[in-house]
Amino acid sequence: MKHYIFLIYIIAFPLTMAANTAVKDSLEEALSSTSSSLQKLETLTNLMDISRQEEQVEYAKQLYKLALEKDNDYYKEAALTEILRFYVNTDAKDSANVYLAEAERELKGKARDFLVTYMKTILDVRVVYYTKGEDRMKLIEKYRLRLETEKNMPVLEKMSINYLLGMANSNRVDPKNQDAIYKEVCLYMNNLIKLSDNIPLRYSYLFRLNPFNILSLMEATPEDRAKASLRYLNMQKDYAETKEMKKRPYTSKRHLLNAYSTLATSAETVGKDMATYYFNYFIDLNRKYPEDAGFSAEYDRYFTSLNYYKSIRDFQKAVDYNDSVIHYFRHGDFQFDLTENIVLTLKDKIDCLDSLHRYKEAYEAYKEYTALLDSARTRSMENKVEDLEIKKNVDELAIEKKALEVELRKSQSQLYMFFALFILAICVGIYIFFRLGKIKSLYKELQESNRLVIIASEKAQESERMKNAFIKNMCHEVRTPLNAINGFAELITGEGVTPEEKEEFSKIIYTNCNNITSMMNDVLVIAQLDSNNDVLPLEPTHIDLLCRHEMSQLKKLQQKPDINYQVEGDKNNDLIYSDSNHFSIIISHLLNNAYKFTEKGSITLSYQTDDAGKTMCISVTDTGCGIPVDKSEWIFERFTKNDDFIPGSGLGLYLCRLIAQRLNGTLKLDTSYTGGARFVLRLPVNPYK
Repeated sequence: MKHYIFLIYIIAFPLTMAANTAVKDSLEEALSSTSSSLQKLETLTNLMDISRQEEQVEYAKQLYKLALEKDNDYYKEAALTEILRFYVNTDAKDSANVYLAEAERELKGKARDFLVTYMKTILDVRVVYYTKGEDRMKLIEKYRLRLETEKNMPVLEKMSINYLLGMANSNRVDPKNQDAIYKEVCLYMNNLIKLSDNIPLRYSYLFRLNPFNILSLMEATPEDRAKASLRYLNMQKDYAETKEMKKRPYTSKRHLLNAYSTLATSAETVGKDMATYYFNYFIDLNRKYPEDAGFSAEYDRYFTSLNYYKSIRDFQKAVDYNDSVIHYFRHGDFQFDLTENIVLTLKDKIDCLDSLHRYKEAYEAYKEYTALLDSARTRSMENKVEDLEIKKNVDELAIEKKALEVELRKSQSQLYMFFALFILAICVGIYIFFRLGKIKSLYKELQESNRLVIIASEKAQESERMKNAFIKNMCHEVRTPLNAINGFAELITGEGVTPEEKEEFSKIIYTNCNNITSMMNDVLVIAQLDSNNDVLPLEPTHIDLLCRHEMSQLKKLQQKPDINYQVEGDKNNDLIYSDSNHFSIIISHLLNNAYKFTEKGSITLSYQTDDAGKTMCISVTDTGCGIPVDKSEWIFERFTKNDDFIPGSGLGLYLCRLIAQRLNGTLKLDTSYTGGARFVLRLPVNPYK
């Protein structure tokens, strides 16, 4: 029965009901009428708490947006907790990962660590709890190995591991070994409680709720179960008395209902009077907050009443509620078979009737109980009979086929006797025909093999040519700045050099060192991207700051007096999902490319959204010499340079296009622009939508 209770409170997905409409209307009116930011934050929090499911998430997102604007850490945490709880529990992993990244970026200290760790743990818990197979086994093995081998891991990680390992076996049913399973589960949950005892409740609360609930149901003795239930209840009361939670009267009462429900069935330990008090309090909460029931308000009331009256030995009322539970199971709108639950409840009813000495009714209930068991066995036997019938039919068809094959062989033997010589002649002819065909086929294969050898040779030669070109080009491109560095380093140490010349020589040395470093970085990035075809990790990125930084670097290192440097774009509309490091590499190369081929005029870096806000269009425009139309694609190949007399490895544009593709975007030369060169980078604003 303990395991059955646990299934009701832990596995069952909450059936939500409409929250108090009048209260919500009042809060909506208060939200629209107030001008105080703090009051708006508090009102949105209450609207979030009183709502359920998708509506709750929408209020949470409004709260999070306002909390970001006002930079309020507590309300950021409150909003992200409900958003993540919803996406994690509905297995929306992409959305959950987006908001986990938000939590890691926006929250601080223990608030961030505990919330992010808890939600990541629940993602793994859902795998080990609801699924079977290799993924589940690998997770459990990984967590157990860490617990046994990493003795000095942080307390928070130990809490996470104990939580997952405890939950991994909490839904197992093995009548012959059930006590041992409960003991193992309680061991992990008690370890978690001990680890979190000295951590402030604000941070440890999420981790402690379900462990206390499980301990109140699975501890070995009634005394230990009652003790866990009382700690479970008192912890919630302490949490509700904190300064922040006093302002949130509409939070879910689900765990409070669970605590009073388990205490209501603890008459053996707390006494009949206290159990009655807890039972009445549960009934009052159940009627007041039906939307927070673990399974449904009606069922929770029936089930708690059944176990309460059984615990105070009022077997007559227990029998009545047994009937209510059975009726609920039989006539409720469920999408799964509850026969096993009905059988368990009937067994409970039989025990109560036996205690009342109502043996005739107990016998009738026992007949129904055995009928359900027999029905299950009958269904199993019917399936076996059906399988045997199918096997019998298959065997019969196989025998018939064998008989036909035997008859056919007999007929063929007779036919072979009359036409043996004819068949022999045909066989010789067929042999010659196929032999000639085989020779022809071998000749074609030889030609194809020769063709493949030639192609492979050409590829090898091309690869060798590309390698030699790369080495030659890189040696040339490295030697040129190295010569400059050596020459000016020698000059700067000589006598008679003025301070102004030393400063100028230092800038030249620095610029050439930076060119070598940039060239090596390009080679490393290309090697890394070529070895992995995955899309780069994307996260919310404000590109205005990155664009202005790269332009300032260009002006700082290589400014020409006759060039006007401009950045154009709406910094209030610059958010995209991208990788900031690789985005900066593209912009840096495009700006440096524009600088090389522009002696006077302007270099303009601009960005704006198009396609109804779905795409961010970034362009780099110069007034330089331009690029011929027939080379608009050629310049994106490796080691290609529009002007061989201008320094460069010929890898920059190739690298830019490669990164753009890994960011789900495109990079092209705008051939319609004739005032110089314009490169257009198009990236999706949010590829997750």
